[in-house]
Amino acid sequence: MSKLNIIKPVYTDELYTPIAVKKKFYLKNSSELLNKKAACVSFNTDRYTTFMRKGAYVLLDFGQELCGGVRFITRKTKGTARVLIRFGESITEAVTPVGIKNSTNDHSPRELTVSITTLSDLCFGQSGFRFVYIELLSDNAISFQNIFAVNHLQVFPFEGEITTNDAKVNDIIKTAVYTLKLCCQNNCIWDGIKRDRLVWSGDMHQEILSVLYMFGNIENIKNSISFVRNDTDLSFWVNWMPSYSAWWIINLCEYCRVSGDIEYFEENADYAAATLKKINASISDEGNMVLENTVMPYFLDWPTVGTEDAVCGTASLFILAAKAFRKFRENAEADAIIRKLSQVLEKSSPVTKQAITFAYLAGKKFENLPKILENGGAHGFSTFMSYYIIKADVAENGKNAIDIIKQYFGAMLERGATTFWEDFNLDWMNGSGRIDKFPKSGQKDIHGDFGAYCYKNFRHSLCHGWSAGLLAFFVEEVIGLKINNGTVCEITPNLMGLEYVKARLPFGNEILNIIVDENGVKCVSEQL
Repeated sequence: MSKLNIIKPVYTDELYTPIAVKKKFYLKNSSELLNKKAACVSFNTDRYTTFMRKGAYVLLDFGQELCGGVRFITRKTKGTARVLIRFGESITEAVTPVGIKNSTNDHSPRELTVSITTLSDLCFGQSGFRFVYIELLSDNAISFQNIFAVNHLQVFPFEGEITTNDAKVNDIIKTAVYTLKLCCQNNCIWDGIKRDRLVWSGDMHQEILSVLYMFGNIENIKNSISFVRNDTDLSFWVNWMPSYSAWWIINLCEYCRVSGDIEYFEENADYAAATLKKINASISDEGNMVLENTVMPYFLDWPTVGTEDAVCGTASLFILAAKAFRKFRENAEADAIIRKLSQVLEKSSPVTKQAITFAYLAGKKFENLPKILENGGAHGFSTFMSYYIIKADVAENGKNAIDIIKQYFGAMLERGATTFWEDFNLDWMNGSGRIDKFPKSGQKDIHGDFGAYCYKNFRHSLCHGWSAGLLAFFVEEVIGLKINNGTVCEITPNLMGLEYVKARLPFGNEILNIIVDENGVKCVSEQL
């Protein structure tokens, strides 16, 4: 198999016409907004929608999560009209002003006031959204020929496909691919498209793997790893967190393992080794960690912050980083980290599924691990941690990973998701409605009434790339693609109750056509 070639980013803007008017006030000919018309100002058309007076508004549904803004093609107004635009990933977020239920303009304004003139073609906004609320703030009426949504997407030479005999699994996979695609932005890999439009080292590990498997070796991966390195002097921790410095090493090593780009490892090896030296200097011979110059010394994920599981999780990440580096190069600092923290890990007693998982991945043994991780099904899962938990479960011969995936990610689809979220708790299903409908009397708003930590209520992102890690799980565990140094070493599938899996995956200059069924494995490559 050939090594993965680096693919430079190319972007396109796709226009979307609304699929529905969800709410309106003092509008004339609102149905015209749903009709597809030429994206150019017309002098002669009478097919337009008029906001008749100050306070007139419309709430539009574009049918799916998008990354971008809105484009107004305006027929006429008197002078300059002022218009309020509010984007929402849910129908309720779109109608909720900033400041209510933790609705924010963080990272990119999702509520803004703009000026619009006659015979104009103007674009506004840059956010993640499905719904747009538009209100006329000035006294003069305004007529729109078109209101489009603009979806800013990266164009890939090839997009991978995975299909099975299970329709729900197929819907989950397609949604994960679209989620991942939306988060490939700004020539990097973002955490989310509404909020956290940033490169977080600890959040993109499973994104890197999933991107490699589904889109190939796009330049976004190395751009992200290099950006974080160049942005972080060795006197600081990556993204201000020690555990994220460990994640940076893991990301580097995992990218180079799958891509075969050993030159890139060598370019970054000294920085990684210096980071390991810094980590080792923070650990006593007894394994006590003293992590300075950080506001978050111990961090595995938000639900474990401030607990002993966060300490255990951080130790596990340090060990995993050291082991990842040692696969490429011997290193005394890495050996010391593994030796000192393994004794601490052995004495630890993690209680949450995520901390247990990372302790296991770092080398700690658990009796009957699948019973622990599968207890309560997908309860105790998060979108970030699901990939690691089901990986550990299957490694110890767990049998219910596919059912848990269907339970957890399928529940989001039941609530109207078209991308997967920053976080999700199965308990949110109790008494809640869909994101594309207004809550009924006595019903919970699954977007505005839930969330925790940094993602409370409407600040919660409904498109986060880390939730697409299940794609890597399907490639690595269900299809069983084993890759080292840019070469497919073997294919050892585990259908986990599925009848078959078919995949077309980009790999270097080739496409791997893989069929796994009761007859075994068939893999045929073709030129990309």
